[in-house]
Amino acid sequence: MSEDIYAARWRMLALLVAGYVGLTLNWFNIASAFTPISEELGTSFAQLTFLIALFLIGYGVVHIPAGLLATRLGLKRTLVLGIVLESVGGILSGIAVEYADLAVYRVVAGIGGSIFLSVSVGAVTVWFRDHEINLALGITGGAAFSIGTALGLYGCVALTDAVGWRTMLVVCGALNLVVAAAAAAWFTTPPDVAGLAGAEITREGLSKALWDRQLWIYGASMIGVYGAYITASQLLGEYATDELGFSSGQGGLLGAVFALAGIPGSLLGGYVADRLRNYRLIMVGPFLAMSAALFLIPVHSAPLLWFLSAAIGFLFLFSFPAWLCVPSGVSRVDAEHIGTAVGLMLTLAAVGGFVVPLVFGKIVPAAGYGAGWITLGALSALTALIGLLGRPGPTSLPTGPPARTPAPS
Repeated sequence: MSEDIYAARWRMLALLVAGYVGLTLNWFNIASAFTPISEELGTSFAQLTFLIALFLIGYGVVHIPAGLLATRLGLKRTLVLGIVLESVGGILSGIAVEYADLAVYRVVAGIGGSIFLSVSVGAVTVWFRDHEINLALGITGGAAFSIGTALGLYGCVALTDAVGWRTMLVVCGALNLVVAAAAAAWFTTPPDVAGLAGAEITREGLSKALWDRQLWIYGASMIGVYGAYITASQLLGEYATDELGFSSGQGGLLGAVFALAGIPGSLLGGYVADRLRNYRLIMVGPFLAMSAALFLIPVHSAPLLWFLSAAIGFLFLFSFPAWLCVPSGVSRVDAEHIGTAVGLMLTLAAVGGFVVPLVFGKIVPAAGYGAGWITLGALSALTALIGLLGRPGPTSLPTGPPARTPAPS
């Protein structure tokens, strides 16, 4: 690898890191506004949890179309489109007049986030296909994801207190537009991989990206785990204030601890995955440990809750880089179809991200938070076990596709 290409891959990773921070900032900031939204728009607890699910509706339904769009229109154009759409959804959320308006705009934001995430995994894969791919995915899908989540769950609490929830949402959306402009100006694709500026969608490539058995196994294993993670990330602080007497600031800080614990988790997980190469072990083991932590939340111990919050965030993100690497590292999907394959897995995960918060929102008013957390633990454990059916992973580092005719970025 030439020195110029080596430097370029890290510059591209920096742009993608900014995109991930913007993605999760505009995803999780809504949780910081739950109390003022409830007061101003008169929403119930179930409606607040539905806002979480609504983002996942848009986020889930277009993962596969986003991958196909990236194949047809090119990786860069689709990447920028996703960032712009999420930014617009975030800005419009801040000017929503009624709950119904806010609901629609959260779906729009989810669609943009879905497009970006599906395509960004492919972007990381093609730049790092020969070296350090899990570490790179850990930096973007783990560390950057966690930083944006922490800013959304904790930093936006202070911003909401200072300027109001509407202005907070508009500011976050506007910041993401800056990221979109940077990506439009500077993002490029590797010169030695053809098809990334737009290619024909072939039946063979599409079949591999949509019907490979390993994609379905590992995608299904994430359904309950992902749903439990998303629910806990946005409602653990609410639980702490309602049940354990935390202040709103302490509840937000608990969310920040949850998110920031994912930074060392993702970096360590990516490092281990690059060396151990047993993706099944790296995924299923931490997923089950995360489920055990969810079962312990109803113990009603404030010190224990801080530990469990960090443990859940760490364990989920420890496994996430290996999970994102399944299409390239286990299924060996071609570079131009990585986005579609990742889209399939993310779509399966998004089923849990949509259903599980709704289940939690129904159980808590009827049977209490304790029953809700136990349900999350059970659902995550059940689907995590599906991963035992998958192949452990590659026995050697992926070499990536052979060099082909250079294509413009």
